[in-house]
Amino acid sequence: MAPLCLSKRFAAFVESLDQFESIDALLQGNDPTGKKRADYLLGNRKFIIEQKVLVSDPVGRPQRFVEKLAAKRGFVFFGTLSSDYIFSRQPDTNDLKRRMALDLARGIDDIVVTADKQTADTRIVFNIPDAVGILVILNEAAGQLRPDVIHYALCNTFQKRTPEGAFRYAANNGVILMSEANRLVTSLPTQKPVFPILYFRSPDKKHDAAATAFSEALIRRWAEFNIAPLVTMPVHVNLRPK
Repeated sequence: MAPLCLSKRFAAFVESLDQFESIDALLQGNDPTGKKRADYLLGNRKFIIEQKVLVSDPVGRPQRFVEKLAAKRGFVFFGTLSSDYIFSRQPDTNDLKRRMALDLARGIDDIVVTADKQTADTRIVFNIPDAVGILVILNEAAGQLRPDVIHYALCNTFQKRTPEGAFRYAANNGVILMSEANRLVTSLPTQKPVFPILYFRSPDKKHDAAATAFSEALIRRWAEFNIAPLVTMPVHVNLRPK
């Protein structure tokens, strides 16, 4: 029997957790008018989980970005050249790298915006204003969206503010990225593929300790569920949003 895909494995995993509740089963399709909702409740409704799955790989976006740049600035290139090489010949190299990363991962912005409303509305629907919101992104097939690119896009979106200065998307207190579209090259003595997992902390810092502790525990349980070792390492992201 072929192994279950990432999203189906995660669904089976989350159902095995303590005090799991499916919001779809609770509402039975009767969503309150004008309200969105997340996917799961855990820990006696202390945690709200919204799950998103990346299945579309934006493989052509870098090429289109470079072609538009060339047309706009009137330069011509031949053969196969890396974007780093082309950008290095431009006066705004770092800004171009930043813009292409955000263009590549612009779907992440849409995910954060949608998930923010889903989690915020779920707190209202179930009258759990102090519940911790966690967005889980499962990357099944978007190989172009490396963890560092997604991390950068998350930083950019979560830093956006309202005219009054508050963080615009503060409903979710953390993001867990699980990717099986990207494999890590390591020196670990294992024959199994090594996949990255990343935890992103909201700059809003509300429920930060609870969100971090919950996410770290969930990641450990996920490794156990997959009968795989968990190796922690620092995350290095070269790009930084302005």
